[in-house]
Amino acid sequence: MKWQLLHKACWAGDAEEVTRLLDAGADPNQVAPTNWRQTPLGRTLEFRITSPKHDGHVDTVRVLLQRGADPKVRSTSLDLTPYQLAAFCGLEPAAAILREFAAETPHPTGMSELWLASASRLSEPTAVESVRELARREDVNSIWRHATPLMMAAGHAGHYRVADALMEAGADPNLGTSILHASCDWHFEHLVPGLRYLLKAGWDVHSRDSAGQTALHKAAFLGYAAAIRVLLEHGADPAVRDGSGLTPMELARRWGKGAAVRVLERAA
Repeated sequence: MKWQLLHKACWAGDAEEVTRLLDAGADPNQVAPTNWRQTPLGRTLEFRITSPKHDGHVDTVRVLLQRGADPKVRSTSLDLTPYQLAAFCGLEPAAAILREFAAETPHPTGMSELWLASASRLSEPTAVESVRELARREDVNSIWRHATPLMMAAGHAGHYRVADALMEAGADPNLGTSILHASCDWHFEHLVPGLRYLLKAGWDVHSRDSAGQTALHKAAFLGYAAAIRVLLEHGADPAVRDGSGLTPMELARRWGKGAAVRVLERAA
């Protein structure tokens, strides 16, 4: 099917193949009939830690726009416009092309402009300026998909000057659940340095979610051995039980997280 081939070429940033498929009749605005509803522009800019963007993705954005792709349509599981996706993944040249098509309406599920600016992987000086301006008029502790702007700045973008600006504006490192709980949704690339930042900022290592799970429980469940080491260094209790009566060790064993089990065994 043409849409599948086009979306595959967009994901790869193969501008030549995208051009060939459009010449053959592929629709530059075809929405994928999947739960994530990607457009070709959305698929080009969709973020994955394991698939970094490159110049080919910028060329693909240019080709799609030249061939009639709508730069204002929201897509992907995040419901972001192409400009917002470019900011989220940090593809600066694509963001520069798409900036004039910034969103004109609020996000349909409540993501704030401040949240997105904090999560943005665009250059940190740009992000800091935007965050400081937005923090004057938006809730610095807004939560979207279990994560605060502070968590996204620290764990997703790895922008600690942005995190400092959020703290100065009143961000609470203990709001909501921990960055380990939020990582079930976000799989933070900068999880360990982000975790260290939040611990230094005053996050309570013993905090629990509604199921009685601590961050150590979540780290064990996810198999994040490096995060477990950091939590233990800061006094996390390896013997604590969650609402189901399980310790972090028991969770790690139940889910087959061998590296986590080994770290927790040394702490027993």
